[in-house]
Amino acid sequence: VGVSVLVERIGRRLSAIEFSDRLLFEVLDQNGVALFASDFKPNPATPAPKANEGLIKEIGLSKSGHFERHGNLYSFSPIESTGWVAVVVQPRPLAYKPVHDLLGRMTVLAAWLIVLTAVFAWLGSAYYQRQLEAKQRLEREVIFNEKMLANMPGGIAFIDPASRLFLHANYAFAQMAERFGNVQPGRDITETAYDDVKIAPPGAIERVLTFGTPFQLIEHPLKDKTGMTHFLNISLLRLQGSQETIQGVLYLVEDKTRDVTLRQELIGANAAKDQFLALLSHELRSPLSPVIAMVGELEAELSDSRPVREALEVVRRNVELEARLIDDLLDVTRIAKGKLQLSFEPICVHQILQRAYEICREEIAAKNLEAEFHLRATQTHVEGDPARLQQVFWNLIKNSVKFTPEKGRITIETLNPTPGKIEVRVIDTGIGIEPEKIDKIFNAFEQGAEITRRFGGLGLGLAISKALIDAHDGKIRVESSGKDQGAIFSLELNTVVTPAGADGEKQDQPAGPERELAVARHRRVLLVDDHHDTCIGMKRMLERRGYEITVAHSADQAVEKVRTQDFDLLISDIGLPDRSGYELMREVRLNKNLPGIALSGFGTEQDINQARAAGFSEHLTKPINFERLEKTIQDLLS
Repeated sequence: VGVSVLVERIGRRLSAIEFSDRLLFEVLDQNGVALFASDFKPNPATPAPKANEGLIKEIGLSKSGHFERHGNLYSFSPIESTGWVAVVVQPRPLAYKPVHDLLGRMTVLAAWLIVLTAVFAWLGSAYYQRQLEAKQRLEREVIFNEKMLANMPGGIAFIDPASRLFLHANYAFAQMAERFGNVQPGRDITETAYDDVKIAPPGAIERVLTFGTPFQLIEHPLKDKTGMTHFLNISLLRLQGSQETIQGVLYLVEDKTRDVTLRQELIGANAAKDQFLALLSHELRSPLSPVIAMVGELEAELSDSRPVREALEVVRRNVELEARLIDDLLDVTRIAKGKLQLSFEPICVHQILQRAYEICREEIAAKNLEAEFHLRATQTHVEGDPARLQQVFWNLIKNSVKFTPEKGRITIETLNPTPGKIEVRVIDTGIGIEPEKIDKIFNAFEQGAEITRRFGGLGLGLAISKALIDAHDGKIRVESSGKDQGAIFSLELNTVVTPAGADGEKQDQPAGPERELAVARHRRVLLVDDHHDTCIGMKRMLERRGYEITVAHSADQAVEKVRTQDFDLLISDIGLPDRSGYELMREVRLNKNLPGIALSGFGTEQDINQARAAGFSEHLTKPINFERLEKTIQDLLS
């Protein structure tokens, strides 16, 4: 009865459990008889004991608690104290499905782990590679910087802000420290203090550290231990970190002795060149004065002989051309030194153009050139130097005449492109300018060997013209379509309001013969020049105009004549054999208020200023323009 009750209770408990349709649960007794039917009610049948005998045997032999049989998985567990066995039978695929599912999930998880591991490994490798490359690059930069600093010709050092000891220094700085300071050869620079080097002033580092202002000396003269003077560029810079903490002081030293020496040599050579040009111009000008004087004498005596007058005009023209070339050389020197002085006044551009054209008229006629004027500008007055602007216009016109073949055409025109501007154009049908030479046309000596052989000249006229126009705050340019296509030179100047009473074309009126004779009559002039031919020519020219001329060939002779005679005017050369004309004029004016005119082959602004400082009223350059000399004498004596 107890067993029956137990079986019934177990059945009720099992019937409450939901089993899969593919799963069979049985409880077998010791003989292999199933205790329950399929609905877990007590099994009323009493099958033969051999029904599950094979199953019971396999259960008895199995030690793992499960085994496979006929495609099913049998799992069993003994029920203690009863001798019964609980057996679960299920198809093998169903039994292993959780395992397979778990293995599948684990496989997917493992795959993801492998992928993630590979990704992280790749990222880690890339990061490591970048770190390695950065480290290598940093090492290369450090090595490069160390080598570069070590081999730089200038000295570079780094100073500790607290101890004032050098933390680092290159070889050049160490050598300078030994050369200029109290540093023994072979001593480690890191054992050296700032004050031991003695290159920068002692207090400089304190100012740099205190105020943060860089300290700098340019080409500072400093003697080394041998007494030789060096010129050094010295710099001290305070270095700060990201938190504005002072890291130290950067100490830079560069030896500029070679540069200073070369510059001084260059300055000396340039001064010698200028002095040579001045002496050369004096020596070249002096022989031209008597030539001009004698030409004037011959013109006066042979006024009726046309062939002779034409020959004399050729001589005069070429002497004046020679003088112009000398002036060009001096002008280039003045321009290069920035000492080109101008005298500005309101002038009429048309009037200056006409004067420049008149100078070139004979050359234009000699080449049978057609000259056209189109003066359309109505605003014609500018603030300028009349002599210098005439020089510019003469250069442009002469340039066109020079490079235009016979029977060509030259056109001179003016216009007002905009209010307040006047433009002057000189257009020719000459040899033109090749495109690659346009940009160099205003450079000095850029005429070219072929052009020089064919046409002569120094190639200075256009360079001087550009400098003069620049000094007038104007613009000058050139246009050409190429070889044999002619050229157009244009310059632009700022106009000014026409001065009151100016007619725009007023011509200079020379003094009349009556005024000349009135001024010259009984006027005694002392002429001082060591060049005898110049004295002869000038004496004749001035005596013909009515002046009484006394000649002296040295400063001592002139002083003696001034002491014993009375004169109205002194005309003196500057380069006298015993002393200069400046000294002569100063000595003369100590006793007599005698006006003077300086005549010299030296024509720089410095020469003119020296002449005025010595007491000369005017300074004229050789060869002498006798019309200008006559006008100057009249102005001083009238």
